[in-house]
Amino acid sequence: MTIRVLLVTAALCFAGVTLHADVVFSENFDELTPAGSISSVGAFSAISGTNIDLLGGSLDPWLVVAPESGNVVDLDGTGGNPQGVLQSNSAISLSPGVNYYLSFDLIGSQRGIDTSTTVTFGPYDETFVLASSDVTDGIVINALVTVSSPELAYLTFTSNTPGQTGALLDDVLVTSANGSTVPEPSSLVLLGTGLFALAGFGISAGGRRGRR
Repeated sequence: MTIRVLLVTAALCFAGVTLHADVVFSENFDELTPAGSISSVGAFSAISGTNIDLLGGSLDPWLVVAPESGNVVDLDGTGGNPQGVLQSNSAISLSPGVNYYLSFDLIGSQRGIDTSTTVTFGPYDETFVLASSDVTDGIVINALVTVSSPELAYLTFTSNTPGQTGALLDDVLVTSANGSTVPEPSSLVLLGTGLFALAGFGISAGGRRGRR
């Protein structure tokens, strides 16, 4: 019986524990005007002389397939140096003791071309090789990114696919939350109440045993 009470009390104490997530970076490209061969797209820029295409609206809307919606970035642009290197306009400050969560929708070209894209963000470094119709293997939701020392990190999507047909990118998001889980004040009150209850249970049980 004592163990059961303890487990219930613990569950009540920590049921109210939450982590507050803050948005650090967000870009879904939907408020922009679709165009080809561009180097600036919302919170990102194509660097190193490369360019990308922003698709949607009247510009190749048929390429926008679920889970993407609205406008999407074709990481291989048009003309010139089309093998895009898309980088956040500003470096993001990463701090020790904070959990950062990276999410994005990266899908295949939808045009019969297999693609390769490398995504880097601080210690995060992943390459996604996607078949043309792949709409699942490049979907990343809340990938944990942590650092052991302060770091300024750019979020970068690099196309490794030659030509003018690349992977499609949408819904980029970085959030942060304190790395330590601390009970909310209400949980601490429950903890104190639970301990008193356990103490009372022990005294009561001890008293009953003593009278036998």
